[in-house]
Amino acid sequence: FFQHLSIKVNQTSFRLIIMSSTLTVLLIVLTLQSVTFGFVPPVIHKGANLSLPSVKSRSKISSIATTSLNAVADDANVETINQDADAIFNVIDSDGNGFVSRKELIDHLSGAGYTGEVIDKIFNKMDKNNDGEISKQEFQKGLMLFAALRSAPGLGNYNSEFEKEIYEDADTLFQSADVNNDGEIDVSELKSYLDRKFSKFTVAGVENLFEIMDVNNDGKITKEELKDAFVRYSALRLAIGEGPNFK
Repeated sequence: FFQHLSIKVNQTSFRLIIMSSTLTVLLIVLTLQSVTFGFVPPVIHKGANLSLPSVKSRSKISSIATTSLNAVADDANVETINQDADAIFNVIDSDGNGFVSRKELIDHLSGAGYTGEVIDKIFNKMDKNNDGEISKQEFQKGLMLFAALRSAPGLGNYNSEFEKEIYEDADTLFQSADVNNDGEIDVSELKSYLDRKFSKFTVAGVENLFEIMDVNNDGKITKEELKDAFVRYSALRLAIGEGPNFK
């Protein structure tokens, strides 16, 4: 009986997690569409009734709400947002050429369950000069402008409450990458690991990833540095981790 009850509880928890992920993606879509439809999407507070307005309700909101592209709170830490934007950018820029192509964004976000339509919306909003690429400056402005992206699956600090599971994912990666078992990962070990697991990263791309995780710039990634980076960046977990996408 208790085994059966445990299974049902686990299944229910998993469904709630998936629903939360879906709602987060929908919130991103609504935020990106605020420019076009002239409304600001509702803020979903933790513990609130998680239901999104219908199309009819959104049209009503659009008639009374004031369109605002500035989604940055008054007390937002601009420097921190820009630092996070640069780190996320480097994860997605797999060839390390300093630009994110549409294909790179699709390759990255499709792994988090985004549809092609949603990815196109994100790309088009960020590619301000319409040159077919997103520069690092454009990416910074995009995360500054659209607050929902900062906590979105595959981008920002998403579902950081799953710290224990994220740490387990980081430990698994660390054990696989630390070939000489010296308790640290150097850039050559990271490149070797990524070459085995993922073929998309160039040498420049690997070096950019290494810089994200080597916080103290000593040329080594410790287990704690890797854990901290995994908790902070959903983009990094999605790109090189092995855990479920909802984390």
